Amino acid sequence: AAPNLVADTICRTAELGLSIDNAADAGDVTHLYCHPVTVDLSCPGCGQGCRVRDHVERRLTDLPIAGHPSVLHVRVPRLVCGNDDCNVAIFRASIPQAADDRQSVTRRVTRWILQRMATDGMSVKACARGLGIGWKKTCTLALSACRHLTGGDPGRLDHVRVLGRRRAQVEACSRRRH
Repeated sequence: AAPNLVADTICRTAELGLSIDNAADAGDVTHLYCHPVTVDLSCPGCGQGCRVRDHVERRLTDLPIAGHPSVLHVRVPRLVCGNDDCNVAIFRASIPQAADDRQSVTRRVTRWILQRMATDGMSVKACARGLGIGWKKTCTLALSACRHLTGGDPGRLDHVRVLGRRRAQVEACSRRRH
């Protein structure tokens, strides 16, 4: 399919290696139907070239568009390895520029969560609402990113359960300063 340069530029899907085919507005959620611009057709097991068997849809939560959550519906090819000696028979092509395998959010979502919490003072709940995902998933993403950032001391955040402060605590702290 021919790339939709205007839509890809506005929604910044080009930086994910995706191109938009179609879009739908479902009330408070924007759905973008995409395909990968390039696909690696080599087998992860043996490295030989594979053939396309069919396509599957992979749903990824992405950054909010105009203040509403967005979901990418990526049409990913499923491939068949022709090497009889390979342990891998059928597999879904990776889209490493957009998201890790078995991940339900794009790579840039975690960065967005940390920026909103650190810069804008948003709570985990507000970030989750903005993305249209659950509080637990949002907190897990933020904690794993923080653990990655503190790579020199992996045990530093072992007992951390919640990131951020409650509003009442922030207000109490500001009253004590005055």
